Amino acid sequence: MKFDFKDSPTILNNFINYLISVKGYSLLTSKNYFLDLMLFFNFIKKYLNLKIEVKDFNIFILANIKENHIVAFLIYLNYHRDNSSATRQRRLSSIRTFYKWLFINYPPFNEKENPTKYIGNIERTVRLPKYLTLEQSIKIQEVFNINNSKFPYRNNIIITLFLHTGLRASELININLKDIDFENNLIRIKGKQNKERAVYIDKVLRKKLKQYLKIRNKNKSVININEALFISYHKKRLGIDGIEDICSKAYKLLGIGDYGYTTHTLRHTAATLIYSKTHDLLILKEFLGHAQLSTTEIYSHVDNLQVRNAVDSNPLNEEYKEKVA
Repeated sequence: MKFDFKDSPTILNNFINYLISVKGYSLLTSKNYFLDLMLFFNFIKKYLNLKIEVKDFNIFILANIKENHIVAFLIYLNYHRDNSSATRQRRLSSIRTFYKWLFINYPPFNEKENPTKYIGNIERTVRLPKYLTLEQSIKIQEVFNINNSKFPYRNNIIITLFLHTGLRASELININLKDIDFENNLIRIKGKQNKERAVYIDKVLRKKLKQYLKIRNKNKSVININEALFISYHKKRLGIDGIEDICSKAYKLLGIGDYGYTTHTLRHTAATLIYSKTHDLLILKEFLGHAQLSTTEIYSHVDNLQVRNAVDSNPLNEEYKEKVA
């Protein structure tokens, strides 16, 4: 994943480098900060009718941004871009984190008040995550073949790995050959902010991984265990964009390409399937690698929806409707 720094201010570039090198944020998370702040800067340029380019923004301009300017940006996101409450909250958090960093690292801000200080959080509505049905989950793991893909085995195992482990895309692309431990049936994963955890391999995933590795390492006399598990046509580590393309094509091949499913849908599907069997949020929290249980609680709402659908589909419900009809 590449950042286009040519049109962004130096101060923002320094902030993004700080997130990656000091805070240990993933490239995907850092890119979201970058895009959120560039959107904010472009809004400020137009809103304040500034005569300089965004790439020339400096600490003096940023020091003069007021609370009401940020509130105007949030209103713009709501009414002109139709952003959800979750998206607006994320963008507000990006601005807050950026200003917190500015106040610590740039002296001109020491004498001013942080413009985000008194802005409250956006009230969020609970949105149930999209996920695949069990039938779709089974079919999509074999959706690639030699007729529709140059790398059917690789692409299918990527889908399987998502569905059997609930990994994030950023975690999946960083797996190296040495991280796979067949003796203990686990994969060592480096998650958000470089936190390490073990993801367990079930029998199906173990079998498919071994089959894929035979194909991947075919004709190789020496295997470098530090190499990426998933590589591109050019023998380089497969990136986020490549993973997103594979998932998008898988949905299209399955005939569900117009439902707005993303790479993260596979993680939600894995979580939903696990929770439907365990009904244990603590187990699910560890499975997903969540830092806070509150993040995992969304799946209890998913289960409530499944219960409601089950009640509606009760045969007695149909018999009752027939009697009163």
